[in-house]
Amino acid sequence: MTGHLALAKMDDSDDLVHLTPQQQTALTYVRGALFNPVSLSVMAFAVCVGVGYAGMLGALVAMATFVALGTTATRYRYVRQQLDKQFEYRVKQRREAERMRVLKPAGPVRQQQYADLRDLVGEIERTDPGEAQRFELQDLLDHFVSLAVSHQKCLDSLRLAGSSDLPRVMPLPDASRSQRRRDIMQRRLRHRDECLRRIERIADELEAVDELVRLVAQRVACPQVGDELDREIEKRLWELDEVDAALSSLQNEARALAG
Repeated sequence: MTGHLALAKMDDSDDLVHLTPQQQTALTYVRGALFNPVSLSVMAFAVCVGVGYAGMLGALVAMATFVALGTTATRYRYVRQQLDKQFEYRVKQRREAERMRVLKPAGPVRQQQYADLRDLVGEIERTDPGEAQRFELQDLLDHFVSLAVSHQKCLDSLRLAGSSDLPRVMPLPDASRSQRRRDIMQRRLRHRDECLRRIERIADELEAVDELVRLVAQRVACPQVGDELDREIEKRLWELDEVDAALSSLQNEARALAG
């Protein structure tokens, strides 16, 4: 599949911006802890209580206390883990918004196909994050979006240039047409044929990405059955054989004693 990545780069202006989590600094954690909806609500409540008890001075004291407590809380690992989850969620939201913006010209059909693949990838990430990371499914979705946009651009190129009105083959020489006009028409025919071949290649790559995501989803959804199942059954069959052998031995001994 890596051999076809060049197809997604026909127009650098529409390349997706890959948003990846960056290494967080202490200031980033403090800003995340203090300037989020929950913290701002708590700070507003504390300021109101301070104003009610001691006026403006109480409000300043409440605000300073809140900032100090929030800054100190970011030193704990649990708080940083929760903030990291918030940062990751925001990055995913920005990445998704960028994908939908880029994919908009491709039309509702491609958007629906992308939405289905995105839901599958989300399910894979919830079920088996390691498998999703191994196959780089988020990058694969970016590749799908770029291919879909390139495919639509090729279709628009054919329509806007009026390539559908061109003959399938070069017509016979006509005295009313100059040699320059015939050369231009030949160039248009070659460009149309190349554009059609490119459309077929991109469409095939789009379907390959779709099939690959669904294959990974199938692999993750199907539980792995190891040799333990056979061993458990064989163990119990062996125990039954041992019990039957012991009973048979006791019966033989009883017959021998009775005889």
